[in-house]
Amino acid sequence: MFLKIYNYFVRGIFIFLFIGMTVSLIINPEIIEDENDIYFFIASYITILVFYFGWGYVYKYLGRKRKQ
Repeated sequence: MFLKIYNYFVRGIFIFLFIGMTVSLIINPEIIEDENDIYFFIASYITILVFYFGWGYVYKYLGRKRKQ
């Protein structure tokens, strides 16, 4: 049960960060002032997505391990 609750918590954080960054770029496009800011946002999106899908893999692995 703890693992399932923790899964919702972690996924919620990742989705919040992903949506929050997107909304902040839409509402305030002046955030991106130079080329480095674009690279920062691209790297942040990639990092969030990698951790999101990586956590999905870890969650499935732990779920299978617990059932054995």
